[in-house]
Amino acid sequence: MGLFPFRKPVLQPGPIMSLMLIGILLLSAVIYYRAINVQRFLEPALALSEPRLKFSQNIRDILSKEFDTQQLKGVRFKSGSIFVEQSMLIDPSQPMKEVNPEVMKKLSRVFTSVLNTPEIRSNISLILVCMSYPSGPNTLLNKEFRFYTQERAVLLLNSLFFMEPELEKNYGRYFAAAALPASARLKEPPPLEFRLIPTEQLHIEVLQRLEKYSY
Repeated sequence: MGLFPFRKPVLQPGPIMSLMLIGILLLSAVIYYRAINVQRFLEPALALSEPRLKFSQNIRDILSKEFDTQQLKGVRFKSGSIFVEQSMLIDPSQPMKEVNPEVMKKLSRVFTSVLNTPEIRSNISLILVCMSYPSGPNTLLNKEFRFYTQERAVLLLNSLFFMEPELEKNYGRYFAAAALPASARLKEPPPLEFRLIPTEQLHIEVLQRLEKYSY
């Protein structure tokens, strides 16, 4: 062995703790910076979605008060529309002479509750009662289907008013009926749609919430 044997360098506890503290501080700074950036993105995103989410939740709450759990499988609120499976209300293969009075009565009460609530009503400009017809390359057949379906949509709207006369008396101006084209390749009739067309008020509320992030 030589006179100066090799010895491994040993770091003292002081420098090790200093390095660890520096690393923790750097990591904290990175996490804080990223959290600030995420917050800057999330806050306006939440402000943008909150009015629509609140509106949707109000509609769902009213539906859940009228329809039981089993019925809600065929009645749902999605993308601004209330969809109802046709089999719950009518027989799509037969002329529409009558509707299911129990379900129609509940729907009438739903729309009465919706329009009786000023907070919800202020965000609705029109409720469009929609029925779909199969649309293909035959324009003459399409025209016949459209006229036939339009009549059925009007009958559906009249049934809605018949079940709740106050609905037509107080809020008839909010309703219209329409026949909408659908793919002729659909195997099952599409659900009936009650489309809630929003007013400018809903967009104004969104802009007001975003205003503080524009500076």
